[in-house]
This record gives sequence, structure tokens and C-alpha cells, in this order.
Amino acid sequence: MPDLLDIAQAAVQAAMSSGAEWADAAVTSGRSVGVMVENSSLTECEVVRDCGIGVRAFHRGGMGSSTTTMLDEASARQTGEQSAAMAKATHGDPDFVALPAPAKFDEVPGRWDDAVAGLPADQVVQWCQMAIEEAKDVAGDVALSGGAGLDCTQRALASSTGVAVASRGTNVSASFFAVVARQDDVGSYFEYDAARQLTQFEPEGIGRKATLEALRFMGARHIESGRMAILLGPMAVCSMLSATISAANAEGVQRNRSFMIGKEGLSIAAEGLTVREEPFVPAGLSSAAVDGEGVPKKARALIDHGVLTTYLHNSYTANKAKVENTAHAVRGGSSPSVSIGTANLQVDRGGLTEAELIAQIDDGLYISYGGLEPDSSTGDVSATVDFGFRIQNGELVYPVKTTMIGSNIFELLQAIDAVSSDYREEPGIIVPSLRIGDVMVIGGA
Repeated sequence: MPDLLDIAQAAVQAAMSSGAEWADAAVTSGRSVGVMVENSSLTECEVVRDCGIGVRAFHRGGMGSSTTTMLDEASARQTGEQSAAMAKATHGDPDFVALPAPAKFDEVPGRWDDAVAGLPADQVVQWCQMAIEEAKDVAGDVALSGGAGLDCTQRALASSTGVAVASRGTNVSASFFAVVARQDDVGSYFEYDAARQLTQFEPEGIGRKATLEALRFMGARHIESGRMAILLGPMAVCSMLSATISAANAEGVQRNRSFMIGKEGLSIAAEGLTVREEPFVPAGLSSAAVDGEGVPKKARALIDHGVLTTYLHNSYTANKAKVENTAHAVRGGSSPSVSIGTANLQVDRGGLTEAELIAQIDDGLYISYGGLEPDSSTGDVSATVDFGFRIQNGELVYPVKTTMIGSNIFELLQAIDAVSSDYREEPGIIVPSLRIGDVMVIGGA
């Protein structure tokens, strides 16, 4: 296979020789396997060998981009030339300043696993068959959907400033959604696992767990509307906090499209909430030494004792705001497009277990999965509780239906009064449960 970094550098050189003032190129080559399950049957198995070159070129701030799926230096040069031609044809952008300069960094260990890279496609099929069998052993009438897959990708990034980064990574995952329908009663639930290293991947039990939980959600009842405490399980916490932090994307803030406008450096949550970004965890799912533009990443608290510490920047938004680049640029494979995102998120834990927090609630609601993502522009939360249990006298008593949460994300975050000591962990990611006091719950009774 040709050297990917040589190809990336050839594309950049061609762009610069064609009149670009700045340029960068991303090159990828990889193999992925995906197996789909629908209604407890294998429906699709796909093996894809994907490669590509994506080049960005800038002229007077205007950007042109070009891509190709041919991995050779001639194609790279042609792609670079095309991107430069398009950059010169665009209108200038006064907010573009420069691409990042190169900087030293240390590689993060464990991002690549030869064992994953060497897996045949039929192994992924076996994981899906195992999940179906596990689910059927629990409930013969279960309908299981989802799938499993693996990905092995090598990448290179080069820029006209001298950035030259080569990396590789593996990923393996499985996720399944179980539905059990009996007469007019339906129960459903979701379970998953993911890892970079095969030794950290646990596909066994996913189908069984999803089906057992689906059975627990049968027999759901209406509840009365009212204000009460809610306890969010780890998967519900993950979706809410991920959406909250994503709204600190500087691009959205600068375009007046985020509820985080004016919130940098201010308290947005209860003092007991701290969310850290840890990009250097060995074998972490989103661990990386540098971001999508080659800027070395940093471990940091994004929410520190309730305070939003920073907006999330790539080089463009940082230069526009005249602030330090926070190394949050994200590039999807060889795409020339650069967005903004975070690495592994970890929430600081509290002193009591989830069970102990439930035991302190006389009347409330436990939300196991999903639901409370705020609207990205307003921060309003209007969510249907699809996977919730009524809490009475410190116990989960029955699943609920036709129930909604109506609030604003800042009201919810400021009302957090406890964080559990136990947590769900995926490689690099740690998420405990959160208790939120006095929330408006709208029942269907």
C-alpha cells in the first residue's frame, strides 16, 4: 500500500503550487464489516474497503475543496490542483486567518488492535447470531433489531504549515433493540457495547440484557402530572450531557444558533456537576493525540463544578474569536469538511450508589435511557419518557407510559442535587446517574 502521508503531502504541494495560500489534505484507507439484524433475522452483511483523499485549499480566506477515491500521488496532485482552482474562484472570507502550525504530541496507546484488524467477516455474523439466540432464549416472541460491526482505518494528515500526522485505529461494536409485543402490551429496550481492543469487547449478553429489560417495561401505567424528583440512569445522562456540551460548539455560538451564547465562564449547572474531557485514555473510544487539524489535544474540565469553562473551537472559530484553539476540530475520514466535537467524556462521581439515591425518593421518576436532549437553539426540553419507572417510597414500582418532561436544560442542570458513585463505563467514558429535584412531569392520567 502506498504511504498515506506521502500522498497527503503531494496533494498539499500541488494545491500550493496552483496558487493556494494555505492547504491541508486528509487521506484514509480502511476496511469495515457491518451486519444488520431486523425482526430477529440477519438481513445484510457488508464488507467495505474504503479509501480517499480530501483537500482543503484557501485563497484570500475563501475555501475550495476536492476529493477522490484514488490512492496514488497523481490523483493526489490532481485533487490538490482542483481544490486550489476552486479556492481562487470563491469570495474571500475575512474571518479566515491561518491553518494551525505543527506542534509536538505523544501518541495515545491502544488505538489499534491487530486482533480486531485480523477478524474475518463471519465473526461479526456470529456475534449477531449469538445475540438473536440469547434474545430468543429469554422470550421466544422477541423482535430483535440492530447489528454489529468492525472498522480498521489508517489515516494521514498534512498541511502547508508543516503538520504531518499518521495514525491508525480499530473499532468493534454491537447494539441491539429488543421489542416484545403481547396483545396490547409492548415492552422494548436497547443495549450495546463498543471497544477498540478485542479483549475489552463483550458481545456476550447484549441480546439477553436488551430482552430482559424489554420485559421489565411491559405493563406500563399512566401517572398523574406534577412536580417530582427524577433520577437519570447513565445512558439518559450521557445523551443529555453530550447534547448540552455539543451546544458549546463555537461555530453555533458565533452564528447565533446555540442556547450557550453568553454562557462561557458562567455557572450553567449545579456545583456538584463536573464533566471532563479525557482524550488520552489508552484504548479510549474517542481517544486521540491530535484533533482533525493536527492540533494536540488537552485533557480538561468542560464543566467545572457547574461552570462552562470554554467554548469548543477549531482553528477557524478560534481565529475568528481571537482566542486559543481548544483542539476540537473533527474530520470524518478523508472528508475535507471540518466540524467540532469532543473526545471521551467523564463525569465526576458522588458519594452514594444509584440504589441509595432511589431509596431517598418518596415520589419520583427513574429514566433509564434517552429523552432529555435540549433543543440546540433554545435549550428547551420537551421529551417523551419511553423508558421510565415510577418511584414510590424509595423503590421502582412500575414502568410508565404517555409521560413527558417539560423544562429548560439550565433548569434541569441547576436542579441536580446528587451524582451516583457507581457508573456505566465504556473505554474512556465514565457516566454515573444524576438526580434532579423538582421537575415538571406531565402524565397521561
